[in-house]
Amino acid sequence: MTAAFDTLATVVQPWADLYADSATLATAVIAVHMLAMFVGGGMAIGADRAILRAAPATAEAVRAVLADLSTMHSVIIASLVVTFLSGGALFTSDVATFSVSWVYWIKMGAIGALLLNGLRLRRAERAVLHPLANMPIHTTEMPVAFPKREWSGVRSSAVISLALWLSIVLLGVILKNR
Repeated sequence: MTAAFDTLATVVQPWADLYADSATLATAVIAVHMLAMFVGGGMAIGADRAILRAAPATAEAVRAVLADLSTMHSVIIASLVVTFLSGGALFTSDVATFSVSWVYWIKMGAIGALLLNGLRLRRAERAVLHPLANMPIHTTEMPVAFPKREWSGVRSSAVISLALWLSIVLLGVILKNR
Protein backbone atom coordinates (compact mmCIF):
# COMPACT_ATOMS: atom_id res chain seq x y z
CA MET A 1 0.00 0.00 0.00
CA THR A 2 1.25 3.51 -0.78
CA ALA A 3 1.65 6.25 1.80
CA ALA A 4 -1.54 7.94 0.58
CA PHE A 5 -3.55 4.75 1.08
CA ASP A 6 -1.88 4.17 4.47
CA THR A 7 -3.00 7.65 5.52
CA LEU A 8 -6.51 7.06 4.17
CA ALA A 9 -6.71 3.73 6.01
CA THR A 10 -5.75 5.48 9.25
CA VAL A 11 -8.30 8.27 8.76
CA VAL A 12 -11.17 5.90 8.00
CA GLN A 13 -10.25 3.27 10.62
CA PRO A 14 -13.23 4.16 12.87
CA TRP A 15 -15.56 3.50 9.93
CA ALA A 16 -13.74 0.26 9.05
CA ASP A 17 -14.08 -0.92 12.65
CA LEU A 18 -17.77 -0.03 12.79
CA TYR A 19 -18.37 -1.77 9.46
CA ALA A 20 -16.47 -4.90 10.56
CA ASP A 21 -18.31 -5.06 13.90
CA SER A 22 -21.84 -4.66 12.52
CA ALA A 23 -23.32 -7.32 10.26
CA THR A 24 -26.43 -5.14 9.93
CA LEU A 25 -24.44 -2.14 8.71
CA ALA A 26 -22.35 -4.26 6.34
CA THR A 27 -25.49 -5.86 4.94
CA ALA A 28 -27.18 -2.48 4.52
CA VAL A 29 -24.21 -0.96 2.67
CA ILE A 30 -23.87 -3.95 0.34
CA ALA A 31 -27.65 -4.02 -0.23
CA VAL A 32 -27.74 -0.31 -1.12
CA HIS A 33 -24.75 -0.80 -3.45
CA MET A 34 -26.30 -3.79 -5.20
CA LEU A 35 -29.80 -2.30 -5.43
CA ALA A 36 -28.47 0.93 -6.90
CA MET A 37 -26.50 -1.06 -9.46
CA PHE A 38 -29.55 -3.19 -10.15
CA VAL A 39 -31.78 -0.17 -10.76
CA GLY A 40 -29.26 1.89 -12.75
CA GLY A 41 -27.83 -1.04 -14.65
CA GLY A 42 -31.26 -2.53 -15.30
CA MET A 43 -32.55 0.74 -16.69
CA ALA A 44 -29.41 1.18 -18.78
CA ILE A 45 -29.54 -2.36 -20.15
CA GLY A 46 -33.23 -1.89 -20.98
CA ALA A 47 -32.40 1.33 -22.79
CA ASP A 48 -29.51 -0.31 -24.61
CA ARG A 49 -31.81 -3.11 -25.71
CA ALA A 50 -34.38 -0.62 -27.00
CA ILE A 51 -31.69 1.17 -29.00
CA LEU A 52 -30.36 -2.05 -30.50
CA ARG A 53 -33.84 -3.26 -31.44
CA ALA A 54 -34.93 0.07 -32.89
CA ALA A 55 -34.84 0.62 -36.59
CA PRO A 56 -36.61 3.95 -36.65
CA ALA A 57 -38.06 4.84 -40.01
CA THR A 58 -40.05 7.87 -38.94
CA ALA A 59 -39.29 11.02 -37.05
CA GLU A 60 -41.86 9.93 -34.47
CA ALA A 61 -40.06 6.61 -33.92
CA VAL A 62 -36.71 8.35 -33.48
CA ARG A 63 -38.20 10.81 -31.01
CA ALA A 64 -39.99 8.04 -29.10
CA VAL A 65 -36.85 5.97 -28.58
CA LEU A 66 -34.69 8.95 -27.63
CA ALA A 67 -37.36 10.59 -25.46
CA ASP A 68 -37.68 7.34 -23.56
CA LEU A 69 -33.92 7.26 -23.11
CA SER A 70 -33.73 10.83 -21.88
CA THR A 71 -36.27 10.09 -19.13
CA MET A 72 -34.11 7.17 -17.97
CA HIS A 73 -30.91 9.19 -17.73
CA SER A 74 -31.84 10.92 -14.47
CA VAL A 75 -32.65 7.59 -12.80
CA ILE A 76 -29.46 6.00 -14.12
CA ILE A 77 -27.33 8.95 -13.00
CA ALA A 78 -28.96 9.00 -9.54
CA SER A 79 -28.34 5.25 -9.25
CA LEU A 80 -24.70 5.73 -10.26
CA VAL A 81 -24.29 8.40 -7.56
CA VAL A 82 -25.72 6.05 -4.91
CA THR A 83 -23.53 3.22 -6.26
CA PHE A 84 -20.47 5.47 -6.11
CA LEU A 85 -21.20 6.58 -2.54
CA SER A 86 -21.91 3.08 -1.29
CA GLY A 87 -18.86 1.81 -3.19
CA GLY A 88 -16.80 4.44 -1.39
CA ALA A 89 -18.16 3.11 1.91
CA LEU A 90 -17.17 -0.41 0.87
CA PHE A 91 -13.69 0.74 -0.23
CA THR A 92 -13.05 2.57 3.04
CA SER A 93 -14.19 -0.46 5.02
CA ASP A 94 -11.00 -2.23 3.90
CA VAL A 95 -8.59 0.16 2.19
CA ALA A 96 -5.65 -2.23 2.60
CA THR A 97 -7.38 -4.96 0.59
CA PHE A 98 -9.01 -2.88 -2.12
CA SER A 99 -6.13 -0.48 -2.78
CA VAL A 100 -3.85 -3.31 -3.90
CA SER A 101 -6.46 -5.35 -5.79
CA TRP A 102 -5.99 -5.33 -9.56
CA VAL A 103 -9.62 -6.51 -9.93
CA TYR A 104 -10.81 -3.44 -7.99
CA TRP A 105 -8.82 -1.07 -10.19
CA ILE A 106 -10.02 -2.74 -13.40
CA LYS A 107 -13.59 -2.35 -12.11
CA MET A 108 -12.94 1.35 -11.39
CA GLY A 109 -11.56 1.73 -14.92
CA ALA A 110 -14.70 0.08 -16.32
CA ILE A 111 -16.85 2.49 -14.31
CA GLY A 112 -14.86 5.42 -15.67
CA ALA A 113 -15.30 4.06 -19.20
CA LEU A 114 -19.04 3.67 -18.52
CA LEU A 115 -19.30 7.32 -17.49
CA LEU A 116 -17.38 8.48 -20.57
CA ASN A 117 -19.55 6.30 -22.77
CA GLY A 118 -22.63 7.85 -21.16
CA LEU A 119 -21.40 11.29 -22.18
CA ARG A 120 -20.76 9.99 -25.70
CA LEU A 121 -24.29 8.55 -25.81
CA ARG A 122 -25.84 11.84 -24.72
CA ARG A 123 -23.90 13.70 -27.41
CA ALA A 124 -24.97 11.17 -30.07
CA GLU A 125 -28.62 11.41 -28.95
CA ARG A 126 -28.54 15.19 -29.31
CA ALA A 127 -26.98 14.84 -32.77
CA VAL A 128 -29.82 12.55 -33.86
CA LEU A 129 -32.53 14.81 -32.44
CA HIS A 130 -31.11 18.13 -33.64
CA PRO A 131 -32.27 17.85 -37.28
CA LEU A 132 -35.71 16.76 -36.06
CA ALA A 133 -36.14 19.56 -33.50
CA ASN A 134 -38.61 21.68 -35.46
CA MET A 135 -40.31 18.91 -37.38
CA PRO A 136 -43.88 17.76 -36.77
CA ILE A 137 -44.16 15.13 -34.05
CA HIS A 138 -46.55 12.82 -35.89
CA THR A 139 -45.48 12.01 -39.40
CA THR A 140 -45.36 8.86 -41.47
CA GLU A 141 -42.11 9.73 -43.20
CA MET A 142 -38.86 11.22 -42.10
CA PRO A 143 -39.16 14.98 -42.80
CA VAL A 144 -35.38 15.18 -43.18
CA ALA A 145 -32.74 12.66 -44.15
CA PHE A 146 -32.31 10.10 -41.40
CA PRO A 147 -29.08 10.84 -39.48
CA LYS A 148 -27.54 7.38 -40.02
CA ARG A 149 -24.05 8.28 -38.87
CA GLU A 150 -25.35 9.85 -35.67
CA TRP A 151 -27.69 6.90 -35.04
CA SER A 152 -24.76 4.50 -35.45
CA GLY A 153 -23.05 6.46 -32.65
CA VAL A 154 -26.08 5.88 -30.42
CA ARG A 155 -26.08 2.17 -31.29
CA SER A 156 -22.35 1.70 -30.71
CA SER A 157 -22.67 3.46 -27.34
CA ALA A 158 -25.44 1.01 -26.45
CA VAL A 159 -23.22 -1.99 -27.29
CA ILE A 160 -20.37 -0.54 -25.22
CA SER A 161 -22.75 0.21 -22.35
CA LEU A 162 -24.03 -3.37 -22.30
CA ALA A 163 -20.51 -4.77 -22.28
CA LEU A 164 -19.40 -2.40 -19.50
CA TRP A 165 -22.40 -3.02 -17.23
CA LEU A 166 -21.94 -6.77 -17.54
CA SER A 167 -18.20 -6.44 -16.94
CA ILE A 168 -18.72 -4.30 -13.84
CA VAL A 169 -21.10 -6.83 -12.30
CA LEU A 170 -18.72 -9.71 -13.13
CA LEU A 171 -15.75 -7.82 -11.67
CA GLY A 172 -17.78 -7.05 -8.54
CA VAL A 173 -18.50 -10.75 -8.05
CA ILE A 174 -14.84 -11.64 -8.59
CA LEU A 175 -13.80 -8.89 -6.17
CA LYS A 176 -16.21 -10.14 -3.50
CA ASN A 177 -14.83 -13.66 -3.76
CA ARG A 178 -11.11 -12.81 -3.68
